[in-house]
Amino acid sequence: MNEKNIHGSVFKKLREERGYKLKDVAGDVISTRTLTRFENDETSLPIATFEELLNNCGLLPLDYLAYYVDITEIEITEFAKRIQSYLESGSSAKVVTECMKELKKSDIKFAERLDVLNFMQLIEWKGSSELFEENKRIIKEKIEGTSKLGWSEINGLINLLNSASSEDYSLEYIDRVIEDCFQNIHLENYLSNLFNEAYCKLLISSLSFLSRNGYYELAEKKCEETIINFNKQSFLINKPKYYTDVIEILAMVYLSQNKEEGIELANKVLKYRNTIAESINNPLYKQKRDISYRKLCEVNKTGIDIEF
Repeated sequence: MNEKNIHGSVFKKLREERGYKLKDVAGDVISTRTLTRFENDETSLPIATFEELLNNCGLLPLDYLAYYVDITEIEITEFAKRIQSYLESGSSAKVVTECMKELKKSDIKFAERLDVLNFMQLIEWKGSSELFEENKRIIKEKIEGTSKLGWSEINGLINLLNSASSEDYSLEYIDRVIEDCFQNIHLENYLSNLFNEAYCKLLISSLSFLSRNGYYELAEKKCEETIINFNKQSFLINKPKYYTDVIEILAMVYLSQNKEEGIELANKVLKYRNTIAESINNPLYKQKRDISYRKLCEVNKTGIDIEF
């Protein structure tokens, strides 16, 4: 990524496109000379000052961030380019080989470790390798040592939980993760929904962990608490999707314990997924429906067929 601070030149481009004059934006916040130097990337500004300049342009910080990401070039490493081409061609073996090479580098960064973890999840690799296990351990330790998770850590933890066993995480830790999700799924401002999405996915992964590893009583309790929590979130984006995911997990918990109420829940979930899949005729949604059906059938101990 470009190490030069280019926020000034990006701001200048945005200001000019919106038709604001230099002196009008500078106002009584800073001198026009200082603003000119900033727009030439010759100096930086305090965040509070920058926010006032955005306000003088009629903008919110999120407006600027979206514009900045859109017009600046984000560096794509040669590693990522190769992986992308292998994914597009369906060459999982080459993805594994490239990821192994990356992990052997002495100067590998944490972000690159997360990329490797994500790529291996994408191809659903089930093999065994000490390199990949070590990578998981390093990521796991880094995340567990971080009190407030950022975007990358949340997604890293989601990937870890999706393949974790009861030996990898204690119930106490999973319970803390779920409670942390409850605390962070809320709508305080226009930025909240960005992290709400990530925390909702982390919550779903945590509930799946409990169900998959046989912690049925706790899984049922936390699923019910999750539904109550979602009910309080009037403006939560994609709420129907997350409701469906939680109810599917609850159905799996019941079916795994030979509880017939799981059949009713499973049928409702599959009917909903089937309606969406058939209505929009999207292969991805059809695949999601079929995966749900397979998983529900695999844990069904009631002897009653699942029909939708």
